[in-house]
Amino acid sequence: MQKQQRKLICMLLVLALMSACSKMPDHARYIPKDAVAVAGINLKGLSRKIAWAVITDSKLFKEMQDRISEKNTKDAMNGIEKAGIDFLNTLYVYVKTDNRFRGGNRITGIVPLSDAGQWEDYIKKVIPGVQITQHGGHKEASLGRDMYVGWSSNVLMIMNVMTPDQGGDMGSNGGVNKPSDATALSAEMEQAFSVTTENSIKGNRYFNELDAQGHDISFLLNYEKVMAQMGNNVAEKIGMNLQGDLWKDAAFTTGLDFEKGKITGDIHYFVPGMKDIGTELGSTNADKEMLDKLPGQNLDMLLSMHISTKGIKSIMEKLSLLGMANAGLSTQGLNTDNVLDAFTGDMAFAMNDFSLKNEKVTDQFMGQTIVHDEQKTSMSFTYVMKLNKTEEFQKLVKLAKDNGLPASGKGFVIPINSKDSVYILMNDKYAVASNKYAYASGLLDGSAKAGVAESPASGVYGHPTAFFLDFQQLLKNIDPSISHSAHDSAMISESKKLLSTVSFTGGGFKNDAFEYHLDINFMNKDENSILILKDFGTKMSDADKIKGNINP
Repeated sequence: MQKQQRKLICMLLVLALMSACSKMPDHARYIPKDAVAVAGINLKGLSRKIAWAVITDSKLFKEMQDRISEKNTKDAMNGIEKAGIDFLNTLYVYVKTDNRFRGGNRITGIVPLSDAGQWEDYIKKVIPGVQITQHGGHKEASLGRDMYVGWSSNVLMIMNVMTPDQGGDMGSNGGVNKPSDATALSAEMEQAFSVTTENSIKGNRYFNELDAQGHDISFLLNYEKVMAQMGNNVAEKIGMNLQGDLWKDAAFTTGLDFEKGKITGDIHYFVPGMKDIGTELGSTNADKEMLDKLPGQNLDMLLSMHISTKGIKSIMEKLSLLGMANAGLSTQGLNTDNVLDAFTGDMAFAMNDFSLKNEKVTDQFMGQTIVHDEQKTSMSFTYVMKLNKTEEFQKLVKLAKDNGLPASGKGFVIPINSKDSVYILMNDKYAVASNKYAYASGLLDGSAKAGVAESPASGVYGHPTAFFLDFQQLLKNIDPSISHSAHDSAMISESKKLLSTVSFTGGGFKNDAFEYHLDINFMNKDENSILILKDFGTKMSDADKIKGNINP
């Protein structure tokens, strides 16, 4: 019996721990459900990876303070760790539409407090003579010219307070930015503290799911709200319908985590109003055979995707664009089916052989021969589309010829300058454009050098959408001496030591959302990415202090 009781107690403890780990912070209830965007910083999770003191005691942090011109703001950064803030909690920032404020939005930060008295002592210390007023269950004060704060026993609100003066000529809405009046500020703060349960974002399933995942940094964009704001203007100008069922309950969420040697991200684009279209768009991966043909040697960047032509047509119908497109194409004897049926929807773009170097250039000036250095950028790019119905594609080829596109053999040549051209070649399976004839022809006949499968970009396979960037390959052919400035050369050299690769993959549709994953990989695999970025920032700061030129 006692053994069973012990098991039961252990189970309850585990459940309680799990519940505590996933429980949403209570102060999240102050975020209104109609917020356009919400960001969360998980201070507790970050503190497990890097101590706050490592940041505040760092050389970079102190130099940031030195660069702040306003004394109040600079002083406020001193001793922030003793300001009564709960650093084992989550900090939120939300954006709410309000045309009275700078940029047409009100930005509010929600900071959990562990000691409201300590916070009050802190602002009295850094801003002597600050006026603190009591408003019901919370207090308020103005900090500097553009910040207004309010706090209760356990939460601090920080609000932007700059409004546009319509009579001026500098503000984002055509006026000079000026502080709001005290009455308006107090009313906004009262509203911020008075969000009801019914009007709180805690009822938003996307926010709940994202918050429960415990990412270091989280971000939610209310896409339905954004499209509703844009809809009226766009509809009036071009007749495109951005409102309605297509964007109903749409949202964009991102969760970022700072790990050893990398930053990872999970991205979701929720569009329940276009479930059928989403399933169509996210069901097929970019064609493997097409990717196999891309040049993989000295590959700097690669973008690949499969876009369902059926899905594109459905979106055009939803946005009331299909009729407009058909009307335009009819002048050329075509319609949207002719264009969409010509392709499978598979396409890719590759950039290879990037370099940035100095070259000696000889010029003549007033009878004198002058030799000087000139920066020379070179690269190879290749864009390919897989063909579907050859007869439909040939209609597009004929249209290009009829409109004067210079033909050459079985393709086209578009001169860029005296030395460079774009070559467009095709066979019965692919249409390819490249600034290097060998790459275009090599893709079609299969003779392109080392394919993508043998390159670091091999992770692009098996996804409807993929992006890959090889920083080391991209930067290795940038000569630090391209600049005569020792400062710029130092920045280039340090940048070469920072990042390894960036990859962005996904595009599959599941549970009403397109799903993607991000990996930002650093050269240093042993340190947490926050420390790596802090160290890089310090080195960039040191580079700013370098004087003189390499070649005076």
